[in-house]
Amino acid sequence: MAFLQLKTFSKTLRKKTDIQVILPTPLAGEIMDGAMSSQFERSKMSGHGLDYYSEELRCPVLYLLHGGYGDDGDWMRFSRIESYAQNYNLCVVMADAENSCYRNMPRGGPQYYDYFTKELPEMIRWMFPVSTRREDTFVVGLSMGGAGAFKLGMSKPEMYGYVASLSGGFGHGLTMAREGGPSALAFAPDERTEGTLDDPLWLSAQLVEKGVDYPKYYMCCGTEDFVYPGNVELKEHLDRIGFHYIYHEQPGVHNWDFWDDEIQRILEWLPLQHR
Repeated sequence: MAFLQLKTFSKTLRKKTDIQVILPTPLAGEIMDGAMSSQFERSKMSGHGLDYYSEELRCPVLYLLHGGYGDDGDWMRFSRIESYAQNYNLCVVMADAENSCYRNMPRGGPQYYDYFTKELPEMIRWMFPVSTRREDTFVVGLSMGGAGAFKLGMSKPEMYGYVASLSGGFGHGLTMAREGGPSALAFAPDERTEGTLDDPLWLSAQLVEKGVDYPKYYMCCGTEDFVYPGNVELKEHLDRIGFHYIYHEQPGVHNWDFWDDEIQRILEWLPLQHR
């Protein structure tokens, strides 16, 4: 695997920003058995297996979102995502979102929703050999990023094939903003989110009512986590409206022990094949 750290100017954010990328490459001493993942488009085979440097190679891509107080480096520092990704020939993109709740921030702040749904995927497709197919494009996040992943997946269902939330902070962004927490700059004073892109109850109901072909969803949370009640509330709502998803809970709190375990389950759930 290759690990790349990018520093680039974003016209959407109107500032410099950081992106970290894990990209499939040959491993030292690796001898491929000739099997090729069905997720690779128009791939060519070399004498030892997958031709990583073929111009026609297109690998699946996972946009992996960080939580509040975090940044683009969290998943690389605190989990084994690079090791897990290499088992699936998976490209992983981790971009900085500050404490934005993946919103277009008010008061002239950075437009992170537009960045993650427009400029970032365009940039990644231009720079790296990733698939452009919806079924090969995934968005997953933890805490603030878990709620963000559902927000992106529910508001842009045509972009993603699979969406997953780990310990999603559903509703906590606005609550913490009102308490002067990390997301304070992400919301305008006295702002309400009912019936907006930050309301997963409304977004999911819209998808069901309109009969939209929405992505597959996975939702998980630790039973001792402080965000557990919000996850249960969303789960009960999804059950009531007939929204299709997978739910998993187990003992755990809001920490990397839980998230590193769950990301392995999520990668097994995604339509990937072992290397």
